Amino acid sequence: MVGRSAYALERLARRLKATSMREHFPGRLFIDAMFFPADVARSRNTYFDVFGNYPRLLWPQTLNEKLQHSKLFNRRARYTSFADKIAVRDYVRARVGPEVLTDVYWVGTDLQEARSHALPDRFVVKANQGSGSTLFVADASELDWTAAALATQQWLGHDQSVHFAEWEYRWIRPALLIEEYLDGPNGGVPTDFKFFCFHGRVQLVDVHVSRFAAYTRSFYDRDFNLLPVGSRIPRHQEPIARPKCFDAMRQIAERLAADEAFLRVDLYDVGRPIFGELTLHPNGGRVQFDPPEWDLRLGRMW
Repeated sequence: MVGRSAYALERLARRLKATSMREHFPGRLFIDAMFFPADVARSRNTYFDVFGNYPRLLWPQTLNEKLQHSKLFNRRARYTSFADKIAVRDYVRARVGPEVLTDVYWVGTDLQEARSHALPDRFVVKANQGSGSTLFVADASELDWTAAALATQQWLGHDQSVHFAEWEYRWIRPALLIEEYLDGPNGGVPTDFKFFCFHGRVQLVDVHVSRFAAYTRSFYDRDFNLLPVGSRIPRHQEPIARPKCFDAMRQIAERLAADEAFLRVDLYDVGRPIFGELTLHPNGGRVQFDPPEWDLRLGRMW
């Protein structure tokens, strides 16, 4: 009964969110209060779906429990900017400089309008307010603009804040951006280095290789020593070489995360560090570690 009431309030909150109430802080606060019971229920239920038990939301111990707690009780205005793939660029530029940012060629809400702009042969289309809303264009002459425009309009209608109760996405104004296409090894995507920072210090590096091919993932410590921990994604068969720019990447991550109890900073290695994104709640607070005691070990670092 409580769950049904919470989700009924959520449906009303979603309708109000589409009105002029969203333009003013008191209106947003009221709407957030209506969302909150469903946010609690969804945090509990999505966690249970993965771990088979409910999180200790008031007295969290593990990393994932603390991520769930943070989603509900640690809501700061700057987190909306962190989650916004366009707005976060100003934060990164101010903290570490523009040289770590990709080139952006266009920003708007209708992809068809981008056709009249001077674009390179290769580029990436993203939505600023979602996760996984990305289109890699390796040859612009072969792009079906009509189909792409329809797909991106669906991206803009997606509310990431609802699915895993991630409040930071709720008040982002949806938009699209076209940015630089980054080259990785053998023409694939660059290796993705995800720095888990606790109180401004890198404690864990989550390395993703060949995300769209033979996808592997391994964890390293702050000095890039391979750790005996995995996840549901296969580990690299052999330890990967320490990047030449690793020290620079770690320094960038720690500068970006300096004021936060926890923040994951994603960077790419293209021979030099390139900023990817800031993530407050990796995988919606459902990161599966093998062995699972690493969840508690990382939670203690918080």
